Amino acid sequence: MNHSGRTGFRRIIKSPGGYTIIEAIIAIAVCGAGLAMILGLVGMAIKTEMVSKTIFEQSLEINCIADTINLSLQEESAQSLSERVDQVLASKYPNYQLAGVRPGRQTSLYTLEILHRGGNHIDKRFHIKVFWRPDE
Repeated sequence: MNHSGRTGFRRIIKSPGGYTIIEAIIAIAVCGAGLAMILGLVGMAIKTEMVSKTIFEQSLEINCIADTINLSLQEESAQSLSERVDQVLASKYPNYQLAGVRPGRQTSLYTLEILHRGGNHIDKRFHIKVFWRPDE
């Protein structure tokens, strides 16, 4: 039996002359799927970087506010805690306001609730713990 004149499906699978069109289409589909996944990850990475940058900047600003408040509480004054905090926020941080003062479980420990109104009118609340002993 002479099998040298094969035709049909077997000839496509065992083509000695190179790649078939089906193999090329499958290779393009696999590369396209891989590229789509990689581009999706790049987009997600860019979005995550923007969000983390915003969080970092806000964290720095809140830490600066806490440091400024703590420094002002070390000075002697006849003002109450809320008056001092309001004064610091009004003078240096106009987008922030004092929403509340809660005494902590320990003596002289207070939790300040600071409210920030963002550019899109979303209120964000931050909590800062401070030590304060009223002047006697």
